[in-house]
This record gives sequence, C-alpha cells and structure tokens, in this order.
Amino acid sequence: MKHSIKFISTVLMLALPLAAHAACDTYMNSDHGVTLPSTITVPDSLPVGGLITRQPFTGVVPDRFITCRTATIISLFGRYPRGTDPLTQAYPTEAPGVGMRISIRDSRPATNFFSIVSGQQVLPSGTHPIFTNAEVYFYKIGPITGGTVPSGSIFDYKMHNGGGVFPGRFILRLNNSVRFVRLAATCDLAAGDVSRTITFAPIKTTDLKDVNVAGMQNFNLTAHCTNASNVTFRFSGAPAAGNNLLFANTGTANGVALWMASNLSGVQQTISPNANNVRTVPVAGNVAILPMVAAYHKNGTVGAGTLVSNATVNITYN
Repeated sequence: MKHSIKFISTVLMLALPLAAHAACDTYMNSDHGVTLPSTITVPDSLPVGGLITRQPFTGVVPDRFITCRTATIISLFGRYPRGTDPLTQAYPTEAPGVGMRISIRDSRPATNFFSIVSGQQVLPSGTHPIFTNAEVYFYKIGPITGGTVPSGSIFDYKMHNGGGVFPGRFILRLNNSVRFVRLAATCDLAAGDVSRTITFAPIKTTDLKDVNVAGMQNFNLTAHCTNASNVTFRFSGAPAAGNNLLFANTGTANGVALWMASNLSGVQQTISPNANNVRTVPVAGNVAILPMVAAYHKNGTVGAGTLVSNATVNITYN
C-alpha cells in the first residue's frame, strides 16, 4: 500500500510541470481548405512574376485572443523545404514554373505572408491574437511545362500542451490536385492582309521630275492575336537595282521603284528589303496594328509604264 501511494505521488509531481508548460486559457483550432479548378491554364503572355490566381481558404474564425501564462512551443509543418523565388517570394511547387504563397489574417486584425517550411518556434507568454482565415496565391516563376500540385496539407500550425498532444491547430489544405498547363500565344494576319494589293493612283512622269517620292498611299497591316503581348512584322523582297532601300519594280516603267515605310506614331521609317526590316507592335485588345505608307520612288530616269512590286511580310509573336 505504501508503495502504491508513493508511485502515484511521483507521477503527479512529474505531471504538474508538464501541464504548466503550455498553460494557455484557450487555443486556436480550425481547419481550412481551398478548392481550385482541376486544370489552370497559364497564358504565355503572363510575364514571369505574374499572379496566376489567388483564392481564399474556406471558413473564417471569429476574432479573439488567447492568453498563455508560460511560453508555448509551436510545431510548424510546411509543404516546401526549398527557398523562395527571389522575384515573387513564392515557394516553388511540384509544378514547374509555378510558385505558391499563403497569407494569414489574425484577430488584431493584421494580414501577413507566412513561410511554408517545417520547424519549431516558441510563442512567448502573454496575450496573442489567433489566426482567423487565409488565402493562397499562385505565381508564374518560370516556364510552364505542365505539372500538378497535389492535394493535401500545405501549412499546419500546432500548439504543444506539454503532454505530447496538440490541443490547438490551424491547418490549411489544398482540397484537390491542380494541374497547371501552358496556353500558347497565337497570332494571324487579318484575312485581307494575307494576300493584299495596294493600288496607287496614276501619276505623270513629270511628278517625279523634281522630287523622289509621289503618290503616297496609307494602309494598315493587322494581326489578330490570343494571349500574345507583342507582334513583330518582318519584311522581305527583291531590292531595286542600285538602291537596296527600295523594292524592285517588275512592271514596265523605267526609273521607278517601290518605297515603303512604317508610320508608327506619325514617324515614317523606311522599310528596306534587306535591312531595318523589322517592326514590333504591342497587342492591344487582341489586335496589333502596324500603320504603313507606300509610294512611287524615283530610281533613275523615269519613263512611262507600270509599277509592280512584291513585298512579303511574316509575323512572329510572344
């Protein structure tokens, strides 16, 4: 009998300090999930560092504070052990080119981004706000090559009570697996520009007697795009004899060639068959428009006849 009483007394003496180790008057305890589309398409036009999507986790806990008489050990589980992307501070996920961040709001209220790495920390004694809700952010941190972020726990904040269990937790979960795929940019010349004829008004040979250029004609080249940021127009053709800034005339008029220029922002810049033949135009409203001007150009002794010239334009885009 004496032996049994002594044994119980010893257990109680050991247990008391442990119970006091994390003597908080209450604990946070909530589990939050987020559900996203099973496939998220990332356009090529989204720059590296751009936000792909953001989504709040379900559930909001009412604001309140907890008071701990002593310091409390916090165990943290974070899904990603790697360092963050220097541009976005997002953690690289299982999907190449996709980074993740989480923000958590507390009852002060204050919202901060949190690391998604595992470890331990000590919550000092005193009064502290609890976490109330959170949001996840996905960023483009590199080329999107197709990959899946699996479902499961992202962040688990566990408060020790000193007895080997966790009476207080704040858990963030991804409810479903999400595949991130690349949406390639596409651009096509407008149907009317695929094979287009620019018709000049007739001029007299004397119109080029004292000037080099006559009969100017304005027109636009248009590209229709999806998910593109810029379109580059590249020109080529046969140069005129003795003047590689002009396009050759295959018509019957002597001493005449085709002059062509871009007219961006009212500034005319000659487009030659062999050099300086690239113009890059931003896409606005899924359209890129390159204003152009073309004209007869003197290229020797001008004689009567026709001007026929061919220029080829190819487009690239990103």
